[in-house]
Amino acid sequence: MSSTKYTLDHIEDGYAVFLKYPEEEEQLIILQSAMNKPVQVGDRVLIEEIDGIYQIEILQEETEQKKAEIQSLMDRLRKKNQ
Repeated sequence: MSSTKYTLDHIEDGYAVFLKYPEEEEQLIILQSAMNKPVQVGDRVLIEEIDGIYQIEILQEETEQKKAEIQSLMDRLRKKNQ
């Protein structure tokens, strides 16, 4: 299996719910104990399954860029509503 890019949408009851990037329509649900490292909501990652363990590479630069874009949008909305 090749690596596929996802964004972590949320964590619920010990499962991480990822949305396939960029469409974010297809979900991948992984038991947290089956992942090779912890991730945080909003992280953009590459995921590859190897022998039942999900190898996750956090795409730090893309994650930070997306978080900055979201913060900018939130700031503009706050200013607009004042």
